[in-house]
Amino acid sequence: MRRPSQARSAGFTLLEVLIGTTISSVVLLAVAATVIGVNSVFQGNSLSKQTVEGSRVGMDYLKRTLRLAGYGLDPALAFDFNTAGLPGNAKDNFVQDLTPWGTVITDDLAFRYRDPMYLRRGHVSGSGPYTLNLEAGTSFGQGFRLGQTLLLACPGGLEYFLGRLNADALATANTAALTAVPESPALPACLTNADRPAFVLLVHEKRLRVESFGGRPYLVVRHGWAADSDFDPLVANVESFQVAYQMNRPPASSTCCVGQAAPDATEGTGTSWLLGDEDVALLPNTGPTRPTYDTQYDAVERYTAHPANIRAVRVGLTVRSSRQQPSQARELEPPPRLLNAPAPAGTDAFFRSTVETSIRVPNMTSRTFFIPDLRNPTDATSKKNVGGG
Repeated sequence: MRRPSQARSAGFTLLEVLIGTTISSVVLLAVAATVIGVNSVFQGNSLSKQTVEGSRVGMDYLKRTLRLAGYGLDPALAFDFNTAGLPGNAKDNFVQDLTPWGTVITDDLAFRYRDPMYLRRGHVSGSGPYTLNLEAGTSFGQGFRLGQTLLLACPGGLEYFLGRLNADALATANTAALTAVPESPALPACLTNADRPAFVLLVHEKRLRVESFGGRPYLVVRHGWAADSDFDPLVANVESFQVAYQMNRPPASSTCCVGQAAPDATEGTGTSWLLGDEDVALLPNTGPTRPTYDTQYDAVERYTAHPANIRAVRVGLTVRSSRQQPSQARELEPPPRLLNAPAPAGTDAFFRSTVETSIRVPNMTSRTFFIPDLRNPTDATSKKNVGGG
């Protein structure tokens, strides 16, 4: 007797398996592509945020601090263009090869300003090195490091002296040894008069440039002009730091100097009165006659390349990502050029944030001596220098 056919065993045919595998593969590939794409966008945004944040931090510091240049000082002392002791003796476009990171280009920006919150009284003794003696019963009130600069100004006069500490000074100290800053005038006799103590004022010196630490380039600020001064890192992965100086130029109403050649006329086509923006490395220098407080507002000495005639500083900063962008997010463009930095060649896949701005330095227009006459304590109507300094 013939048995009835048994039901077909449960399972998938080969065709069904192939179709299911194909569909699953398409779905998985789509999901993987989406994940990779999202990750690439995330990585690209992360690199972009890193560089933009770095350039913003650097510019914020420059805008906040650079505008103080020359405060409470003779404008001729506000900026430093001495190259002695700088890497490669280069103030402009010092090139460093930081293999494997890459090539870095940096200018050097050094300026000083007086601390508006510090004032002591004292006199100087000795013939160099000198000894600063504060008034009896007073002290520095804060510790100072070797190399700290102090401004000593005669009361009620136009004479002053810049000195640097020869050693660290404790906050409780009453005396300190000083040597003259190279830009300082000779020590005036009025500073040696113990019966009429001089002003003792604190001067901040800042130097900004790109330096290598751990194989990476940082924009750093040194709190002093010496190569071994204390420093703080500001921004990492800075590829280029550029500085140019806007000089005072005669107005159309000038009676002495309309048509006077611009200091940058030697920079090829340069007539913008902006030094350091073209290929020829012309920077402010102390060669021209120095303008003084007695120099007329409209005078030849005020329209030269002397550092006292700086009216604004143009700064540029390029921050590069620490690694290349993901291949899906790459935009192969040549690196940007800043001011008179060498023109970059070729393209790569790094992300860059480049910012450039001009910062006005209003204290450089000072034409009044920075130490007023002392108040006469025996004259009730005398209100001069009530605040001190």
